[in-house]
Amino acid sequence: MSTIRHLITGFALLAAVAAVATAEEKKAEEKKKDGPHQAVLVKNSAVRQAQLKRSFEQFRTKLGVLANRLEASSDPKDQEKAKAMRAALKEAQERATEMKFESIIRALNTRGADQNLDVLGQAVRENKELRDDLQKLLDLIRRDDRDKVLKERREEALRLLATLKELRDRQARAQSQTELGRKSDKELGKDQKKITGDTKGLRDKLDKPSADTEIAKQMEAVKKPVGEANKEQKSAEGQLGKGDKDSAGESQGRAVAKLNEAIKEIEDLINQTRQEEKERKLKDLLARAKKMLQVEKDVLAGSESLSRDLAKLKGGKPEVTHATRSDKLSEAQLGNLRDCEGALTLIRGEGTAIAFQEIFEQISKDMDTAQRRLSKVEVDAITLVIEGDVVTALEEVVRALDKAIKDNQQPPSPPSPPGPGGEQDDKLVSLLQQLKMVFLMQKRVNDRTALYAKHYQGEQVPKATSEREKQRYEGVAKELKELSSRQERLSKVTKELSTQAQRRQ
Repeated sequence: MSTIRHLITGFALLAAVAAVATAEEKKAEEKKKDGPHQAVLVKNSAVRQAQLKRSFEQFRTKLGVLANRLEASSDPKDQEKAKAMRAALKEAQERATEMKFESIIRALNTRGADQNLDVLGQAVRENKELRDDLQKLLDLIRRDDRDKVLKERREEALRLLATLKELRDRQARAQSQTELGRKSDKELGKDQKKITGDTKGLRDKLDKPSADTEIAKQMEAVKKPVGEANKEQKSAEGQLGKGDKDSAGESQGRAVAKLNEAIKEIEDLINQTRQEEKERKLKDLLARAKKMLQVEKDVLAGSESLSRDLAKLKGGKPEVTHATRSDKLSEAQLGNLRDCEGALTLIRGEGTAIAFQEIFEQISKDMDTAQRRLSKVEVDAITLVIEGDVVTALEEVVRALDKAIKDNQQPPSPPSPPGPGGEQDDKLVSLLQQLKMVFLMQKRVNDRTALYAKHYQGEQVPKATSEREKQRYEGVAKELKELSSRQERLSKVTKELSTQAQRRQ
């Protein structure tokens, strides 16, 4: 608990330093345009930067001490955290982060800094670099290699499972041939000797130490039944040499049973590993979705307010203040779009949740459309509907991910037997949840189509009477094309989910 407490304290301190650095950057921007109190503000900023520098030095020292402590731990998770901390410390050294504090302090303490735009501009630039440095350090500390460890563990276990199944099947065939008596004792003995040797080779490999303590523990459980199977195989060899096929067949049957025990142990490991992998990915996606949802709600609220103000204009042409507000909303939407792209990368890499990939694709497209409209101060009914759809979609995603996490936390069940197509139920999100997503996406496509039909009568987009109107209609044409593409993709996703459902029957 002490280690975790120190780690959380360190995170909080570095996050606070990064947040204050961002605030200081904004203050420095304001100082360029400030009035009579400018000199006092610059001086106070220099004092604050010095305090931040001391906080960073304390954090760096504590991080080094904590890394030493975690490196001495026998827990692989602690060692992974220590590696992340060492990476952060190295990054801070290579980026000369501490020197950037010094440089900002010197700039702000320069005589006449409050009147020197070049000095203030330099402080702003260095503050931005410092903020980026601190964010990078935070990312490194938060990062761990657990996903990599789990992936390697599962891949190693799958290779072992394939080997065990192959030995089990060969042994079962040898037993069948022994009991049928269609081969001579010599041929049967030769076949059994080969299987016995391969099983011994596998048993010897299991003695090799593994850096992964979890898989090493599981290997201990596997070694016993494999060793016992090998003994039965040797007995079968001797019995075949004496022409006792009945006893040999019984020994071979016991060997098959023992190999099945080993297979069960490995399947349990794969199940547990996959369960942890899924939970980590689901929680990551959920955190991303919740963050995006809050940002999108803020964008929608701001857009609704701006839309009401624009509706009050007599001439209909936005003023500078309206454009500024719309630009800020556009920037917030762009940031949310980047976060959505990050979530999409995670889902694409996972590869088993095609409906969720599609809904994030649609959210991304809608965010892009909303951002383009906001950048042109097109805060009309369609823009508000698009932003509202993003909010609704993210709320659906959050609910579905919450449900998927709860389902995944149930005790692991034995791997379900594959269907005729050989596919096992191993999806990040269940087929039922994905089908629900498809239904909701289809409903939004239908509603959006009706919305465009209501606002733009006829089969073609109206002819523009001005350059601004021309650009607007070009955007609408692009949006309609995307709507058509969305419908086509939904059809493909539905067909693929149907195929997956049939494979499981």
